[in-house]
Parts: sequence; structure tokens; C-alpha cells
Amino acid sequence: MENSEWQARINHYIKSENEKIGKILPIYRIYCQDDRDRSGGGLYNQTVTIDTIGRFARALGDSNPLYTNPLYAKKSQWHGIIAPPLLESCIVSTFIKGEYPRVPGIKIYDAGTKWERWEQIRPDDSFWAENRYLGIEEISRPESENRILMRRHSITLMNSKDQRVATLTARTIIKCLSPEKSKSEKKPKAVEKRPHYSEKILKQLYHNLDQQFDGDFRRGAIPRYWEDVEIGEKISEEWIGPYDESDGISLMAAIGVSNAFSTKWGALRKWKARGIIDPQTGAYRNPIDRHATDLIAQTEGSKRAIAYGIHNQAIIAKTISDWMGDQGFLKVLDCHCRRALYYGDLSIQSGVVVGKLTNGKEHLIELDMKATRQDGVVHTNAEAIVSLPSREA
Repeated sequence: MENSEWQARINHYIKSENEKIGKILPIYRIYCQDDRDRSGGGLYNQTVTIDTIGRFARALGDSNPLYTNPLYAKKSQWHGIIAPPLLESCIVSTFIKGEYPRVPGIKIYDAGTKWERWEQIRPDDSFWAENRYLGIEEISRPESENRILMRRHSITLMNSKDQRVATLTARTIIKCLSPEKSKSEKKPKAVEKRPHYSEKILKQLYHNLDQQFDGDFRRGAIPRYWEDVEIGEKISEEWIGPYDESDGISLMAAIGVSNAFSTKWGALRKWKARGIIDPQTGAYRNPIDRHATDLIAQTEGSKRAIAYGIHNQAIIAKTISDWMGDQGFLKVLDCHCRRALYYGDLSIQSGVVVGKLTNGKEHLIELDMKATRQDGVVHTNAEAIVSLPSREA
């Protein structure tokens, strides 16, 4: 494809997509096997159960009894079990497929979601959602010959009491490789081995995981009062990893998004033109398998399988939850997925208090959070706003 045609097609795509700004896109229940318009994403769990909450907590490695123990939770200010922050990801999809420019060399990335939360999620809550399209913004770098587009959707989540539970601003990066780059890009021929860690690093990792499981980092039932928090205060580091198949499967089990056999094929047969071929069996593979196996990820040009972006974001939320205590409420988490977390990688979550403010009766703390790989690369960062109890309330 000539560069002039490539540019024209992308320009046409941006123009046509932005003509749809404000359009309400249909959200479908993922268990409906039909041919309805699915451009608004999927509703995974219309009703949240105590088991949905428990599975999600386990998928985060979160042993807080507030999410699993009815007797403990009954004594809290919530008077019963609540869900960990970002369980919203088990209700509705934040990765929306949509249309893409009709040019070769397209790469799609989860750029992260801004989670604005107003209500706790409890067992037996039911939900409906609305997806409003926010259009395309070009964020290409002047010095780059590639074109980078940001697509955004605003998803409002409502419960059966007509309460607005959350608004999720979902962002997707569409990277359009230039015609020259698209021609010259070579996929790796061999899977890169996962890192091998020293005994010193593993000892540090296991000690940190012990501390998480035993609740050493968890504030729990002891209130963290707004007045006691100082700007510059550090959030305790929490380590996870090495990320592997059981971690990814745990998240998918919590969300319940997977298909198998004929229902999987019902989706695959629509994608055959851009399908993934298993180099060993010759059969089509589900695109989600790039998050499950190094072999399939490598056929797509990745050095190893890639951890789910939503997992990276939820682990940051878990670190905040441990710090803020049971009486805290995570109001906003604005996540930016910067780099991949690959299978075999460690991730170290950390943060710092950067602001204190009041809004009416609310006492709020601002946090800067980041998740860093073992090689020092920050793969996800986030700005958070937490509501804490006040001694004056």
C-alpha cells in the first residue's frame, strides 16, 4: 500500500468514527449466541453473587475477610460482605473491539481505564450498563512515521436500585505501522525464555507474599484516619509473580468470559480472516490465547504471553485497599497501561501520598501509584483518590 493511500484511509477512519461521538452502543450479554450488534462490549455477570466476589478476591491474591467472611464483614461499617474495588471488570467489558482502520500492520493495546466509583458492590446486586462512544484522538509523536490513535468509551454501570455505581472511561490504543514498517517487521521465530530468578530475589518475593497473605500490609478493621496521613507517605510495596498460567486462568474464572468447543468456534468462524493459527496443530486459536500461552503470543509477535491489562490495574487497586483499610473507599483509579507485563515477570506495586483535600463532608487522599517489572520498567501507573474516615466526623 502506498503511503498516500495509507494516510487517506486512516484520516477517513478518524473522520467517520468521530461522526459517531455520543452514540449509545449496544452492550450484549455474553451468553447470548446470536448475531446482534456487539459493538458496545459484553455484560459478563448481570448479577453478582458472593461467589463472584470470592473468585475475584482470589484472582487478586486478596485474603481480606471483608470480601469472604460474613461474620467479619457484618461487624464492619458496611454490615456485610462487599466486593473488592474493580470487580466492575467482572460485570462489564472495558476492552471494546469496534472498527479499525482498513490498513495492514494494525496493533491493538489496552491503554487502561479510568474507574470512577460511587457505590459499593454487594452480593445479589444486579446491573445494567450503557456505553457512550467518545471517539478517536490522534496521539502520534511528531518524529514517528507510525500513527497512534486513542479510542475512548464511557461505560455507566447502574444497579437495580437505579443507583449509578461506576463510570468507566475505557481507552484503547490503535497503532498503525507505516507501510515501510509493516513490510519490514519480522515476527520472532523462537519463544523467549522466562526469567530465572536468584535465590535472593525469590526469598524476597516469598517473604512479601507471606506478608500479604498474613495481612501484614492490610489496615483491615483499624481505621486509617485522614488526619493521620501525611503528604509524601509511602504505600507499602506489594510483590506478585512470577506471573503464570494459573494467575491468568484465575482471573478468567472470576470474570467468566471464556468459551469452549462449539461456542468458541461460533466466534472464531467470524474472525478467520484475521485468525491466529496454532503452529503445532494448524487449527485456529482464540485471540485471547495470546494471554494464555507463550507459543500463541509468539505467533503474534510478542516475546512471551502477556498478562491481562485489567489484572495489572486490579492489583494496584488491591494494594490501595490494603493501605486504606476497611473503612476506606476507592473513589477514582485512573490507570495507564504503559508497557506489557509478560508471563514470567514480577510486578512490584508501590505508591505515595501526593495530596489531601476535603469535598463537603468527604475527606480525600490523592495517591500516585505504579507497578514496576523486575527490570525496572513501569508497566502500569495510576492516579487514585481515596475517601477516608475523619476523626471529626
